[in-house]
Amino acid sequence: MLGNITLWIALGTQIAFLACRLATKQWQTKAMLITRIAALITFSLLSLAGVYWWGFRWIGLFLLLFVLAAVSVVRFARKHKAEKAFKVWPAVRAFISGSLLLVFCILPGILFPQLEQVPATVRFAVQTQSVTLVDTARAESFSAASEPRKLTVQFWYPADAQGTDRFPLVVFSHGAFGYRGSNLSTFQNLASNGYVVCSIDHSYHAFFAQHTDGTRTLVNMDFLNDAVGITNCEYDAKTTYDKTHSWLSLRTADMNFVLDSVLAADGGLIPASISARIDPERIGLFGHSLGGATAAQLGRERSDVDAVAVIDGTMFGEEVSLNPDGTVVLNQTPYPVPLLNLYNESLDRDAKQQGATYSNLSASAHAIEAYDVVIAGSGHLNFTDLPLFSPALAGMLGTGTVDSRYCIETMNQIVLQFFDHTLKGSAGFSLQEVY
Repeated sequence: MLGNITLWIALGTQIAFLACRLATKQWQTKAMLITRIAALITFSLLSLAGVYWWGFRWIGLFLLLFVLAAVSVVRFARKHKAEKAFKVWPAVRAFISGSLLLVFCILPGILFPQLEQVPATVRFAVQTQSVTLVDTARAESFSAASEPRKLTVQFWYPADAQGTDRFPLVVFSHGAFGYRGSNLSTFQNLASNGYVVCSIDHSYHAFFAQHTDGTRTLVNMDFLNDAVGITNCEYDAKTTYDKTHSWLSLRTADMNFVLDSVLAADGGLIPASISARIDPERIGLFGHSLGGATAAQLGRERSDVDAVAVIDGTMFGEEVSLNPDGTVVLNQTPYPVPLLNLYNESLDRDAKQQGATYSNLSASAHAIEAYDVVIAGSGHLNFTDLPLFSPALAGMLGTGTVDSRYCIETMNQIVLQFFDHTLKGSAGFSLQEVY
């Protein structure tokens, strides 16, 4: 909203100057210089007052206003020269170029509106810390240099707990070309309620991974194109099966390595301020989309995992082979830990049409404890913070008709209640099938 208002004011000023110039046949130089100086002063005062949040959204506009104001001050300080002769085309050209420059500088504020934080049900203050881990046992398959695979994780944990307090560990895996902060509000809500949250950047599967040594890993374009192709059903059953299971193998190896590093007896890879807060006897896994499939697969493979939440993801690991006709063979072994499946409306409808042949519903049917929940009107990206951070970008990638804030707040409470029930043994747990 603030970005749109700013844009309309800026373009309105440009239009007003063009109209005045065309009406008077003069450049209105003095008025223009005063307006530029006043614009910088006004923007600076509003920033100091907290109306505009200082950061990437508005730095471009500030620099533009600063340069224009500085030039205006210099021109005022010099001896005034007579205005050059007015011509219509140069005036129109100045209007177009100025308007385009303003749009470019204001666009970040429109695409990424100032985010009102999703409130957490706070019991503890939350602290965060990032750690980069190097898996020397695995060569990086996305790099020709064959360096070891590097993963950066970020922790959120209770900061003001007593020294002897131990909290359940929950590990998160992001979706295809997501990143470790995709569900920040979820992590903060869990940590503030007494959990240590660890979110993984899957290098080259993440849109970008910022490592603690200052280096950055960007998403692999072949992976990105394949993920989009599979989403759009561009591949046959065999190709889809092979690619998704290849991704799953990489990610489960990542999550295994992270879990082993976090739970190592010596705690050498993880800061003591974090490892000392973890109760290794209470471990939950969760993830969004492909990350949910990763969490679900580890729930089958590791005996130390106590609960799994799959957030709008298909459990590819349940597909153990392909029939000659391209249909999948599903794992019929009972799922060994409590399982939460959270669906968007479209996925829920498709899953129910497939019934027992859909991997998630099959796993739920054979789980020791399972919950299948849908949020009405939701879309795939409504289960991340992106619709709050950038509604325009999220809308292009896939959101539903649900109110974005309602959806993420509801999801956060469902995930918290599920882990409270399975990892803390809270009484009175119940979930609706539809929210």
